[in-house]
Amino acid sequence: MLSELVRISNYYGQNKDYVLAGGGNTSYKDENFLYIKGSGTTLATITEDGFVKINRKKLAKVWEKEYPEDTKRREGEVLADLMEAREDKSKRPSVETSLHDLFSQAYVVHTHPALINGLTCSACGEKAAREIFGDDMIWIAPTMPGYVLASEVKTKIEEYQKTGKRANLVFLANHGVFIAGDTVQEIIDMTEGVYDAVKSRIKRFPDMSPAILNPQPDKIKNALDANFITFVCNNEILNYIQNENEFKKVYSAFTPDHMVYYNHKAMFVEKIDDAEDAAKGFSEKYGFLPKITAVRGNGVYACGESEKAAQTAAELFCDTVKIAVYAESFGGGVFMPDWLIDFIANWEVESYRKSVAEK
Repeated sequence: MLSELVRISNYYGQNKDYVLAGGGNTSYKDENFLYIKGSGTTLATITEDGFVKINRKKLAKVWEKEYPEDTKRREGEVLADLMEAREDKSKRPSVETSLHDLFSQAYVVHTHPALINGLTCSACGEKAAREIFGDDMIWIAPTMPGYVLASEVKTKIEEYQKTGKRANLVFLANHGVFIAGDTVQEIIDMTEGVYDAVKSRIKRFPDMSPAILNPQPDKIKNALDANFITFVCNNEILNYIQNENEFKKVYSAFTPDHMVYYNHKAMFVEKIDDAEDAAKGFSEKYGFLPKITAVRGNGVYACGESEKAAQTAAELFCDTVKIAVYAESFGGGVFMPDWLIDFIANWEVESYRKSVAEK
């Protein structure tokens, strides 16, 4: 079954409509063991060696314990128990391991499609999801990740199963979607059905065709003292960089992935020559230099410690733009709440995932 798990992982990981960078995770379970993607591993290229074997009996002990109320201590102890449940001590499993184990189905696939996140990151997302899927889904409001999220999903799944049905579709607001099935084909068929159902409600699709402009990456590189710069611009980005008010629709983080790869705020400047002074003010306000800088009518510049990091930041910003457009069909986009942004900004788990993914 591991070969099937690799197949479904590569299938979605190689499709950028579903997964970008190191995002998303997949798993397979039998009665005794759960096999889940290692933290920071890329689904597009993962092999059998990229999955972590988890003892399900040891993992289940998480639900028998009482953890401290203090967030940092709680997450540290939960992580230690998760690591203890590994059969192979050399790899670190996804932080969502316990969540995967809650589903009764053999396979679970968690992805972050921009089109689906147009629903999950919108003002009327839950209302629209219930109109589309009725009682055949579970909706989870923005929730602190890790143990708290898994606990919330556990409660919702147990309530759902009282109806006599198996939970196989869970939407996480400002995050993505979980789909569970007993076969790979079941996962594929259901995912296509969900995707098509949401797509049928979209009123406007993003125009990501390239815009031919006059990039000046060296000016931004010098202004921000950046190692690498990637320039990106398309017709949809042009809509959002015509003025600062429009840019505010895409200047923050819709999901944890956006935070991981370019932090929770992007910078807007009227002219490239304004970038250096603007960056100083930005740094004083947020405590970091911008990884995404938008120049009015010119384009977007993504910074990174490596060429790969800069390119990934650019990809994730384009994902933000797509989500914003799709969200127009569901009442407009809604960024992650500040309390969630603050938690993720200081969460060791996401720092680890980023460090692995950027290698």
